[in-house]
Amino acid sequence: MHTTKKIVISLFGLAVGFSGAFLAFRDTTLSYNSLSSTAAAINILKPKPPAVHLTFVGDIMLGRGVKTSVYKNFAGDYAKLFEYTAPFFTADDITFANLEGPVSDRGRDMGSKFSFHFEPKIAPVLKASGIDIVSVANNHEGDWSRIAYDDTLKYLTDAGVLFAGGGENYAKAIEPTIIEKNGVTIGFLGFTDVGPHWMPAGEKQSGVLLADDPNFDSIIKNASTKVDFLIVSFHFGVEYNVGKHTERQALLAHKAIDDGAKIIIGHHPHVIGDTENYNGGFIAYSLGNFIFDQPFSKDTMQGGFLEISLDTTGILSTELKTIKSSSQYAPSELLSKATE
Repeated sequence: MHTTKKIVISLFGLAVGFSGAFLAFRDTTLSYNSLSSTAAAINILKPKPPAVHLTFVGDIMLGRGVKTSVYKNFAGDYAKLFEYTAPFFTADDITFANLEGPVSDRGRDMGSKFSFHFEPKIAPVLKASGIDIVSVANNHEGDWSRIAYDDTLKYLTDAGVLFAGGGENYAKAIEPTIIEKNGVTIGFLGFTDVGPHWMPAGEKQSGVLLADDPNFDSIIKNASTKVDFLIVSFHFGVEYNVGKHTERQALLAHKAIDDGAKIIIGHHPHVIGDTENYNGGFIAYSLGNFIFDQPFSKDTMQGGFLEISLDTTGILSTELKTIKSSSQYAPSELLSKATE
């Protein structure tokens, strides 16, 4: 009888223990499910990262008549040219422009009909004015020889201004310049379709990236795999051709988008061109002049001021405005319409 009582008590203890363990497991499961639901709710309520705001402007040429004006009107202070636009550029996330010539006090005139080169002190001015990245792929980058081009890359780097469209060798020129903002990686490439054809980037020498590069498609495809958004700048088109783009421009821009680019930015015509939505991408064929000494027409004394917002889901908005310059070649009036 005593033995039987021990067995009953032991079985009762096991039953109680099992019940306790089951209840503990049930409570743990409920707690886990409750935590999972709470975490899901937090993720739903968590605000999305802010959009990335980009600004694109046209050609910046800081030599010749612009330089004369700066010394005549602004005591040699190039920052005065950017006083009106600097607040816009510093407020956005990324500002991109085309640098229409080398930054150097060395080299020699290579004999171009119009040869440009800019004082080295302009590089930190670009940075202080809110310009984050420039294209160094255009027909004037070789105006004062490869030595001046090398100086350009160095002065920009020292000032903290990024660049695309060229490099100290081919391997670096074809790599996208990547900027990360608000959780979005944005890559930049640049090509020139109008030379200097004698100064392409080589295996062991600096230079520009040419639009007729035989590796054009693979360069863009490879770059697009490294970023969320790839932006490709082209120096192409016909000078002073207002409005409609050429077949060549469309060919290059469409190929770039088909290869993985999302935004195409054009320069060279010195006047504002048209825009196009193509295969999920956006093309601005020409942003014209931003700072340039071409006072002979209204069209050349104003340029495109393109604002684009995007996030991880895609392009959210595009707005092309017009920025007008004063007689001193300083951008000084922003209009809400693309052409006015």
